[in-house]
Amino acid sequence: MSSNDLFGGPKKLLTVVAVIVAVAILAALATLLVRHLLGPPEGPSPYETTSTSLPSTAPTPTP
Repeated sequence: MSSNDLFGGPKKLLTVVAVIVAVAILAALATLLVRHLLGPPEGPSPYETTSTSLPSTAPTPTP
């Protein structure tokens, strides 16, 4: 096997890389579009909280 035919040659390898990059960019744009249309997901972000979630200790309002 020639080294030029490894993975189908450099032209095919560059084409595959270009397709992968294009799909990744389209996925990122689709994600941003959906988040813009629907808004962020509900609930607190697990990445932004620094403390553990504890049950609420606020008093219940009386009628």
